Amino acid sequence: MSIINLYSTENTPLFLLNREFFSIAWGQKHFGYFVDPINGYFIEYQNPVNWNFFSTAKNQMNSVFWGHETDGFITRKDLFQNINQLKVTNTKQESVEFNLSEIQNDIIKSGYDQVGGGCDMGISSYTILIYDIYNNLYTRNILNTDGDVCLRSRSLFANELMRYFQL
Repeated sequence: MSIINLYSTENTPLFLLNREFFSIAWGQKHFGYFVDPINGYFIEYQNPVNWNFFSTAKNQMNSVFWGHETDGFITRKDLFQNINQLKVTNTKQESVEFNLSEIQNDIIKSGYDQVGGGCDMGISSYTILIYDIYNNLYTRNILNTDGDVCLRSRSLFANELMRYFQL
């Protein structure tokens, strides 16, 4: 189904799950998907044009978003502009009762284990995007990354959230 304003000011999800792959080693590649378990949406993309990338303190210094930064954020406007140009399929709606503040605090407090990595492999990241109503943006909270940098969140919630990526 094609999308026109799937999300808007009136319809702002409190969180989205995002699996994303970046590679610039052998030509630029960027693809992935969003999962909205509450509304039952699966939103896929492949090398999208006019894409608004996440910002982070790290890429303020080098202007490249690698995908493993742990402090990413994107404005609601930019995220919705990305999503509203994509193709959506319906999936199973789920009743999800998360305490998003508790999840976000635990991810930040728990930190990450770095478990290896490679060279010129790109980075696959699995994240939960949590809406910050006061700053009108989504914060990017890493659950897991693979490839050039392999991070595993030590959060108690990481494994529970990763099950949504098992499509």
